[in-house]
Amino acid sequence: MADEDTKRRLFLLQKVFEGRRRRRLTMQQYMQHRLQEKHRLIIQLLLLIVLILSHQNATQVYRSCRRLPRSTGWLNIVWHQYSDARFKKLFRVSRATFQFILSRIKHDLEREAVTEEPISTAFRLAICLYRLGRGDYYFTIAEMTGLGVSTVCGVVSEVCGAIVDNLWKDCVQQHFPTSEALYKEKVLDMEQLWQFPYAWGAIDGCHLPLKCPAGGAESRKEYHNFKNFYSIVLMAIVDAKYRFIWASCGFPGNSHDSIIFQFTELWEDITEREIIPNLGRNVNGVNVSPVILGDSAFPCRTWLLKPFTNAVLTPQQRYFNYGLSRGRMVTEGAYGQLKGRWRILLRKCESRPDGVRLASLACIVLHNVCLDRGDTISQKLDLTRDPSTGELRDRATIRRLLQMRNCPKIRDTCPQATRIRNALVEKFWREQEGHGVC
Repeated sequence: MADEDTKRRLFLLQKVFEGRRRRRLTMQQYMQHRLQEKHRLIIQLLLLIVLILSHQNATQVYRSCRRLPRSTGWLNIVWHQYSDARFKKLFRVSRATFQFILSRIKHDLEREAVTEEPISTAFRLAICLYRLGRGDYYFTIAEMTGLGVSTVCGVVSEVCGAIVDNLWKDCVQQHFPTSEALYKEKVLDMEQLWQFPYAWGAIDGCHLPLKCPAGGAESRKEYHNFKNFYSIVLMAIVDAKYRFIWASCGFPGNSHDSIIFQFTELWEDITEREIIPNLGRNVNGVNVSPVILGDSAFPCRTWLLKPFTNAVLTPQQRYFNYGLSRGRMVTEGAYGQLKGRWRILLRKCESRPDGVRLASLACIVLHNVCLDRGDTISQKLDLTRDPSTGELRDRATIRRLLQMRNCPKIRDTCPQATRIRNALVEKFWREQEGHGVC
């Protein structure tokens, strides 16, 4: 029995020693494995630090506070998958004109982002052109492009400002005549294309609808026009080739055309600085300078002709009014193309008056850009023509559709202007009867 107990004890001690030895080996292996993992982790951290330091100037990490993901595939689909005709139908301009505009305003739109990757300049220009051409609401464009409503609003305002700042001088102001040679060229174009001599342009205005502006009853009264809606006034001078050569926008819709024009800098330049040259054209003993054609709401001056407003007109006066009215049709054609291509000017805009004014000036610039580059407008978009037949609409329909101005007539005529108008009346009547040409 003693021997068996001794053997049993020895066996148990052997088991205990073997268990301790196995645990000691296991612990050594575990510590060695942990040490290897630490070494591997330290090496990876060192490599990551070296990689970050080596690419610190080449890459930039952006922080974003955006909760919803941004959809940036709209422009890529349009640019790469749309045909040229569909692209122009969407943005109202061709791809070449799009690239031209982008090259002129790109340096003003490029900027460094603080929190995230910025929207590309091409994407911002596409959003602006879509807004101006289609006239859709900001919410619709935001849902389509994956941006916020406030972001779309800011993009449109920023791009419109860049278009006006960078292209107004070259695309609008340069067409305004500044020398005798340019005035003669404008006069010749007006006579050849619209059969009215001695005129270098025509002036007219139209309403730009907007929502009820803030400011109480007084502000609402000023912006409520004679056509019974809220608007601001766009007044412009158009040459014989449908180009806008001068424009003023922002006066409340209840303002009279004569008051608006007399408050502009152009009126002061013409009346006080005498920027229109005296070309010395003699008509029946009267010296006729280059004139602007206007309607009965404007005052009659030596440089601004208006039709006769008598209750009973003589045949000679009626024929003169017909010729002057035919010459002023160039403004209706220009406004028809402007509002037909850029539908933001035709529908009621939810922006404030300042935003509508900036958008209208940008549309004028884009209109001249398209004319200068030969980017024609479809007849379906031209509001002066019936889309079903392609024929020219009657004048009353055009003016009503374009929401053009129809202010009360004024009787403001200087004696010299009366003599000039009477001399032209006699000249036109003699030419009409075939008795001679002056």
